Amino acid sequence: MILALALLAQAAVAAPKPSPDARAAVVCVRAEKGGRRPLTFAGKLVGKRPQPGEFKLPLTPGADVCNNLLRSKIATWTLEVTTSGFTACSLPAPEFGQRVTYSAKAGARGLVCKPLAKSPIGTWK
Repeated sequence: MILALALLAQAAVAAPKPSPDARAAVVCVRAEKGGRRPLTFAGKLVGKRPQPGEFKLPLTPGADVCNNLLRSKIATWTLEVTTSGFTACSLPAPEFGQRVTYSAKAGARGLVCKPLAKSPIGTWK
């Protein structure tokens, strides 16, 4: 048992860290099955001036909907999951060089978003 925990700890330490100059991030959202409302994954770059790159994607229950986000020096990404009648669920700004997956569900108590997985993406040029 202790040996298994030690091996898991070594594997976690050995995971490659994202490069500080990474230029992209991948953010995925999975709508949980059982939700009765249609959900939308939206994002936009917020800066001093209007920025391109705004998107609005419908979520399908049980399927990941992903979007590649490019780094900007003059603006920051705001991401949210929305549905009619509920307050939007804001997702944290992406960590560049990472692939992050969130789950989203609209229930009786409101819209709930939580992180599911996080892993580094490979380098590309």
